[in-house]
Amino acid sequence: MVRIHLLLHIQLIFFEMAHKFSFIIPLFLCLTIFGQQNQIQTDSKITSVTVFLSGAQVTREAIIPVPAGSRTIVFENLTQNINKSSLQIKAKNDAITILSVGHKVNHLKSHENDQRIAILKDSLEKIYFKLNIRSSHEIVYEEEKNMLLANKSIAGEQNGVDIEDLMEMADFYRERLQEIETKLLDIKTSKKKLNKIVSRLNKELKNANSPQGRYTSDVIVKVAAKVKSTTKFELSYITNNASWSPKYDIRTKDINEPISLTYKAEIAQNTGFDWKKVNITLSTGNPSINNTQPAVTPWYLAYYNEYKAKNNRAKGRKQYSQALAEVSDDYNNQGSSLEDQDNMFYSEGLSSADFTSVTQSNVNTTFKIALPYTIKSNGESELIEIQNYDLPVGYQYFSAPKTDKDAFLLANIIEWGDYYLLPGYANVYFEGTYIGESYLNTNTTDDTLAVSMGRDKGIVITREKIKDFCKNAGFAGKKKSTRGYEIKVRNNKLKAIEIEVVDQIPLSKIKEIEVEMLDNSSAEYDETTGKLLWKLTVQPGETAEVLFKFQVKYPKDKNLSNL
Repeated sequence: MVRIHLLLHIQLIFFEMAHKFSFIIPLFLCLTIFGQQNQIQTDSKITSVTVFLSGAQVTREAIIPVPAGSRTIVFENLTQNINKSSLQIKAKNDAITILSVGHKVNHLKSHENDQRIAILKDSLEKIYFKLNIRSSHEIVYEEEKNMLLANKSIAGEQNGVDIEDLMEMADFYRERLQEIETKLLDIKTSKKKLNKIVSRLNKELKNANSPQGRYTSDVIVKVAAKVKSTTKFELSYITNNASWSPKYDIRTKDINEPISLTYKAEIAQNTGFDWKKVNITLSTGNPSINNTQPAVTPWYLAYYNEYKAKNNRAKGRKQYSQALAEVSDDYNNQGSSLEDQDNMFYSEGLSSADFTSVTQSNVNTTFKIALPYTIKSNGESELIEIQNYDLPVGYQYFSAPKTDKDAFLLANIIEWGDYYLLPGYANVYFEGTYIGESYLNTNTTDDTLAVSMGRDKGIVITREKIKDFCKNAGFAGKKKSTRGYEIKVRNNKLKAIEIEVVDQIPLSKIKEIEVEMLDNSSAEYDETTGKLLWKLTVQPGETAEVLFKFQVKYPKDKNLSNL
């Protein structure tokens, strides 16, 4: 009887629980469906990008139908490398209010690179197939070549050779061997090109398989709409995997003409998404660095601690080794692109520089390019012309024969601050010939910016010791060393030249070591640096000579290591 009552009680409990859950389950399903109905998932299109020296601000747009009331809009398929603090969302509709903005990485949704990875793998298989065919052809031709070379004899041991047969066979061997060598050369060239493509494809595949290429992220925006409307939303954010750096081409036909400077931007990005035909603006800003003004704290002197200094040196060596390893890894991991960019949107005779406007604010300079560009997400650099200038310059020659006995032609750019130049490397062309690479160091306070246009072998410079004057002697418990050098500048050009010649005498920070200038041939002498400067005008076919002499006194029981 007790068991029957117990079973009846348990059945009653199960019946009540089932009755309760019969209401909870539909309620849960209703809430889920309601939540999904309140959520709008959308893709967006990249319309413009502002590229900084480090990082980029990406702007996307989407046109979304929004019902009246509160809704959550999810912008999907975004790069996961987003600076959350930089997120901005704008609704081009006064009837919509932005309530909140959030961001999360979507580990469940694959990137569009999945399709790209499949295409890259398929391309690799096709290239490897072509390589195998070329290799098999190469083996066949090598075997035929070896067979011909091994069977050149056409006569027996006792029989002579008919002259016509000999000529016929010689022609055959020559023609066939030429054909084989041409085929082998063609195969080697083809294999070399195919191997380059394989290398590029593998690097691009590696970039596509990187964390930036595997996952996407979502931006979640909660909005309140007064009325139902179709609204354009503008989403912008900063990502770190992009940058640009200045590059220059400098050309001049003659030292009597101004130089032509082409200002270029080398842009690269690895955000996981290609920038397809977007408007690009370049900025000299860098949002990744600390923008807080520095504070000067009290400077307290302390005694030198040898033990602490030794530990700091050891720590510094370890950090230096780690930094070298990281730089090496970065260099080895750089990617490259397979396909050429389709960025030719301008007519013949014009360049992107003709469509670029420059704006200077209180803190940054921006270059807005009116042409749409495509920059692939592969880390490969893309060069874009942003400005062309004809710069008035003054030319002169420079030499520091103690270090390098060649004369260097310098172009001094006047009022260079008007051209928004940044430090960067420049390709130099003189009289239609590529001279080499130079560097524009704009981190200077000088009124003129000197650009090295290369070495001029038409000027010969020598620097030799004055043997009779270079002596060592001792007196009154001290040593005295005298040194003298003679510099000659020979002008083998058809025009007179102006040249600055720089040399130096040593300096001393030790009281017991005394340095005295004896003769400097009227050079400009800087006592703080020891630098000697001669400004010479040398006529065609003539040789100018200058000299300088100095002496050094120091304790007799000491030796100088670098005199």
